[in-house]
Amino acid sequence: MPLNLYAEIYESGSVPQGWTPVRGGTLKYPVRNRAVLRELRHLRVGKWKKVIKQGNFGEAHYFEHESGSVAGVKFFSRRAKT
Repeated sequence: MPLNLYAEIYESGSVPQGWTPVRGGTLKYPVRNRAVLRELRHLRVGKWKKVIKQGNFGEAHYFEHESGSVAGVKFFSRRAKT
């Protein structure tokens, strides 16, 4: 899985327009998968975190470098309950 480096999550094209993060809805933890961490460190050397950020109509999952750059952005929309 090739990872691309972006300045912010919106630059990736994965996060739809109008999505805004919810206050207090962010989880950050160290990258535990060594293969993924190795790939991330090929993009940029330093500390990386896995981030799950909840928003108004879905969640953004990505890796964040200590500089603020992001990689591997994925968006999961929340389906409305019927």
